[in-house]
Amino acid sequence: MSWQWEKLSDCLERRYVSGERVTVAQFRIREGCVVPRHSHPQEQISVVLQGLLEFEVEGRKFTAAAGDVVVIPPGVEHEAKALTDVVVVDAFSPPRSDWASGQDSYLRR
Repeated sequence: MSWQWEKLSDCLERRYVSGERVTVAQFRIREGCVVPRHSHPQEQISVVLQGLLEFEVEGRKFTAAAGDVVVIPPGVEHEAKALTDVVVVDAFSPPRSDWASGQDSYLRR
């Protein structure tokens, strides 16, 4: 199985694969890019592979660096800003059916 990079905006690229119970995605985020505030019914686990990513989760801001893991419960509002160029892997359970159906306009600016 191959997965292809998809350009979502001038500063955000994504590739992902979904199984029966989970979606795994890799993002490349350019410095200064903001993933706007949103929520989803999936639990999200983010692993920062490279760079610094500032999260705001339920009004609390913190910075995650390479090697850090962030767990975001289902239904919780959150956003992220790349303080440097970032590579992050996100896992979502249950799978992100909204991405496959094109209902991810908050990422496409």
